[in-house]
Amino acid sequence: MTKPVQKGVLFVVSLAELGDNIYQIDVHDQEPERTSCYLIAAEQVALIETGATPGAGYIKKALKKLDILPEKVDYIIVTHIHLDHAGGAGVMAEELPRARLYVHPRGARHLIDPTRLIAATKSIYGQKYDQLFGRVLPVPQERIHTPADGETLDLGGGRVLRFHYALGHAGHHFIIHDPTSRGIFSGDALGVRFKALSHLMGFNFTMPSTPPPEFDPHQMVETLDQAARLKPVYIYFAHFGRAEGAGRMLAGLKEQVDALIAVGQRIHAAGGGAAEIEKAIWDLVMKQVAVHGLMDRGHPLLKFMAPDIRLNAAGINHYLGRDKGISNRR
Repeated sequence: MTKPVQKGVLFVVSLAELGDNIYQIDVHDQEPERTSCYLIAAEQVALIETGATPGAGYIKKALKKLDILPEKVDYIIVTHIHLDHAGGAGVMAEELPRARLYVHPRGARHLIDPTRLIAATKSIYGQKYDQLFGRVLPVPQERIHTPADGETLDLGGGRVLRFHYALGHAGHHFIIHDPTSRGIFSGDALGVRFKALSHLMGFNFTMPSTPPPEFDPHQMVETLDQAARLKPVYIYFAHFGRAEGAGRMLAGLKEQVDALIAVGQRIHAAGGGAAEIEKAIWDLVMKQVAVHGLMDRGHPLLKFMAPDIRLNAAGINHYLGRDKGISNRR
């Protein structure tokens, strides 16, 4: 099979050792510090998330830097099938010939035949699709495993991961609990973290991820509660990086889900739609960041948030329209 080739791209290793044999790989999704993949180098080796196809080179460089041969990677795990998390699964399945790919049962068929997944993503990103996601290759069915809710994966030496179905962001999502590191690999189910803004603010600046079409606030709150019951110390965010203080972050994310839905309901009641919800989310953000002198949405730290806020507004608008049985506004 012909592999996608990126011409003129220099893949500089963006690798961070986090302890407990965990390594973070920045796959430079549009820009640095947007999307992380993680490698657990236990007796058996697991790659968590692949990112989109254009980021595959960063993973290959990281493996080389760590002296891990491609045939020594045993598992590829994707938390869900959105292309910024799993778009590179087909490419990495070719690059890592022994790896078994773990995916939620509802997502497996879309990795085997990604036609509908590609079409749905193109409908959201339009002309930016090729630049963001590149070529998405299918994963052979015989390479795929779909873990049950609560199923474990033994990496040897006492390192056991447990999968928990985690709805709210998408219906094909699970999180991975790693008791050894006292952490959860969260995908998008436990929100997103803006690393640079977090450093400026002095706390982990997080936000729920509520994109269309499957965002459900009730399921998201249940997922946040489920994660809290695991009593993690760390969250390994796909967007972006490891953060300590999981309990505080999870409680804050629950409050934000409630606040965002309340804002959306108020706007819908007044006849507004996605554009008005987006503006209202920005108003909430600007109140928080103004104390640190960020007054202009054109500031790089705030521009970085713009795609997430836009998708969140669209997802809230879609949910409220679906909940009322009416067509979506704007």
